[in-house]
Amino acid sequence: MFGWRHRSGAAEWAAVVLFKVLAVVVLLGTVAVLVVVVLLQPRAPYVAVRAASLYALVYGQTGALDDVQVTVRVEARNGNVHSTAYFSRLECRLAFAGATLAVLRAYPFRVPARGVLPLAYVAHAQGAPLGDAGSAAMETALRDGVVPFRVEGEARTRWKVAGIVSVDQWTRLACQLRFFWPNGTVLPSRCSSKSKFLFF
Repeated sequence: MFGWRHRSGAAEWAAVVLFKVLAVVVLLGTVAVLVVVVLLQPRAPYVAVRAASLYALVYGQTGALDDVQVTVRVEARNGNVHSTAYFSRLECRLAFAGATLAVLRAYPFRVPARGVLPLAYVAHAQGAPLGDAGSAAMETALRDGVVPFRVEGEARTRWKVAGIVSVDQWTRLACQLRFFWPNGTVLPSRCSSKSKFLFF
């Protein structure tokens, strides 16, 4: 009986020590993360639409867009202080009422620390069929004097935290650009893939 109690006490003591070690490891890990966040201030790179104009819009009675031309200025932004960000597989799609009008792409590029790279695009489509629902939506938009286009896209980003830990993630963009017509100016709106969180 005495030997059994001795072994039981030793096991309890070992478990207490193990839990204390784990608690210390978790505490040190938490402190390390806080130090990285406070001192290095890592930021996930992102893309944003900073300007746009609707230069041409010709809607035919056959239910198709005979001609549409939209200029879009996209910015790739890197808010990190110590790390260059690499962007690849960037693609943005411009659509109206579910009908894709143009696909905008870019070759891989990099943005230096605290840098911004502007990307200017001209989306041009001719003879794009809209279908019944799209035609009705376009007629309503022209009557109201405000034409909405949907922008969706994504880019793969790669950067490092503290120059050591590599982060590889996708940043995704989804928003609506609404243009006054016929003057073609865009209504103010937020169109960015920037996350509300620190890393994601």
